Amino acid sequence: MAAIDLISLPEIAELAGVRRPVVTTWRRRYPEFPAPSQTDRGRPLFKAREVVDWLVDTGRAERRLIEPDLRLHVLSCLALQTRASSSSGRRRALTPQELVSATTALICLHHLNDEPLRPDGHTDRHVIDALRERATEVDWDDELLRSEIEALPSDAAWLAEVVDELVEAAWGTAQAYERVLAARHRFGVPQLYEDAVVPQLGGLMVELSGAREHADLHGLVQIADPHAGAGDLLMAARHALGEHEPVMFAAEADRLLARLARRRLVVHGVPRGSWQLDVAAGRPSGSPAADVLLMRLPYQPAEARTDVDPFAELVELTRALAPGQTAVVFGPAELLVGALPPYKPAARSRNELLATGRVEAVVQLPGGIMPFRPGYQSALWVLRHEEAPEWQGRVLLADVSDRPLTDRVVEDLVIDVATWRREGHQPDQHLRAYASQVRIADLTVPRRPLTARRPATLRELARDGRVTVAELADTEVELNRLAEPRPQLRTHLAARDEIHRAPTKSIAALVRDGHVVLIKGSRIAADHVSSDGHNPVIGPPELTAGAPIGARRIDRAVFAERYPRARLTEPGDVVVTMTPRMRAYHDEQGFSVVDYPTRVLRILPDGRDRLTPRVLEALVNAVPKQRPTGAVRAATRLADLQLPLLPPADVARLDALLAAMEERRNLARRELDLLDGLGQRAVAGLTDGTLTITDGPPLAGPPPP
Repeated sequence: MAAIDLISLPEIAELAGVRRPVVTTWRRRYPEFPAPSQTDRGRPLFKAREVVDWLVDTGRAERRLIEPDLRLHVLSCLALQTRASSSSGRRRALTPQELVSATTALICLHHLNDEPLRPDGHTDRHVIDALRERATEVDWDDELLRSEIEALPSDAAWLAEVVDELVEAAWGTAQAYERVLAARHRFGVPQLYEDAVVPQLGGLMVELSGAREHADLHGLVQIADPHAGAGDLLMAARHALGEHEPVMFAAEADRLLARLARRRLVVHGVPRGSWQLDVAAGRPSGSPAADVLLMRLPYQPAEARTDVDPFAELVELTRALAPGQTAVVFGPAELLVGALPPYKPAARSRNELLATGRVEAVVQLPGGIMPFRPGYQSALWVLRHEEAPEWQGRVLLADVSDRPLTDRVVEDLVIDVATWRREGHQPDQHLRAYASQVRIADLTVPRRPLTARRPATLRELARDGRVTVAELADTEVELNRLAEPRPQLRTHLAARDEIHRAPTKSIAALVRDGHVVLIKGSRIAADHVSSDGHNPVIGPPELTAGAPIGARRIDRAVFAERYPRARLTEPGDVVVTMTPRMRAYHDEQGFSVVDYPTRVLRILPDGRDRLTPRVLEALVNAVPKQRPTGAVRAATRLADLQLPLLPPADVARLDALLAAMEERRNLARRELDLLDGLGQRAVAGLTDGTLTITDGPPLAGPPPP
């Protein structure tokens, strides 16, 4: 284990979520930074445990968050390097594929036995023998893990120790398993990540399928996936169904992926009798009777896509759908929505499938939905069998290729499709967000793409006007409520008979005393920030330039993929910037992304009797850049700032006063926002012809002179 516990400077930067030169700066600036343990061809190597301890002690990382990453780092290093050192006594190094299989098998065994994999006092040989016996007991038919554990070398007990540490650091086997799959791209096994399904796509496919609605109606839903991969779509279905436990039928031709998916279902607590996952190509056993079919068309290179005809298989699957059953198909946009030449077999087959009347919706997706293939343009088809479909002779077309697949976009798409299929629904009166209903006869002409932007009709404009009037009425009610007498504010401040200044302490000293922790921000690329996203981005523009909190946002999937080491704020964190001037902000809601050079001050349990988030924000904003003792110029580092330490009783009273002031301030902001929005919507409605002003009593306010 000694060799794999060494870490290089680039690997330290990746572990800490910083750029490579930052680590060199740490080595030069901080004498307590761990010294190299050894060198490899002139490259310094450090003990990983010492580096983690230093990062945690200096407030640059949290142990509970970085420990699982350290274990994954060890595993990924083993996967990318062949270590067959004679000094370690290891006879054979595990290949990356064997390492992934063994690691996930050991996590699954830990889950099934609920016991550590390597008990104290056992020799390496005894550990492996015991693991093989336990694998035979829990998986005698080798459906999950027996062959992977029996294939472990006799000197691989170190892997059991690493997996035990990973499970403990991740707070459970399910979380540890997902950590491994989230880092699947680091193991150098292409089939693990080249067709991985991002959570947004999986959630969209499951919601479009109506699986939850079917489960609520019938109490049970059967789900099939003929190309399961590592089980991404199956897990998306399970998470979306909540308390309902689905019956799953799946197939996967790759044995590694199929067994990974089986273990994943077991680790997440899916009963072994409620799923069947075949190691085979094509349709899984029992899938014709499945209520929901989630299917991914196999990837094809761009130059070969138009020569492929996947619609014959889709026709067969569509014919097998019973009334009320749904299939959601994900595949290349060239085939599913592109303008196919009429001489291509795929064009004729697509038109025949459209003519069956069971194509409910076609959705063109944004590019980059598959991280390993960012240039892969994709689309979705929703197929459904209804006895008397509301959409007879028509199909719903939606195009969201120009926007990220956020939770709001997913929700609007699902509403567009779900309301269109319900009995008694009148499609021409539905105000759709992204979809347009199109006659199937208009789509079967040669070279006709299956895309359509939703035009605004006069009927929809009139409906927009009615909706606007209703929303403006709600705004008036809210404004009238805010105009009521405000709650009184009493400060209870009084003058002291004798002046008594509070003692001060630097932020660095507060960190050393364990009262607060100082966490650095992340360098967020400008092209990853937009106005539409899951998490707000807080940085100098929000703190010092007047930009509203939430104006800059980042998509959750982009943040997780591009910034795997970055962490979100927690409720109560105080965000501080020193550039271009010092300013602090109390992030009451949390779950924000902190943009470098902004940093986070987090109050620890030991410091909660001397500080609260509101008091800490106020103290930082009130303290000028003072000159530390012995310095010849003002402090330029956040750690050097001196904060006054108030008595605990004063801290509690000040926090209550600040909370009351914040409530009044929020009411004032809310009233200003409502007034601005009311004026803008009134002007816009009058200018576009959807609104008019009627005669009525005078507006509220003082009488004219």
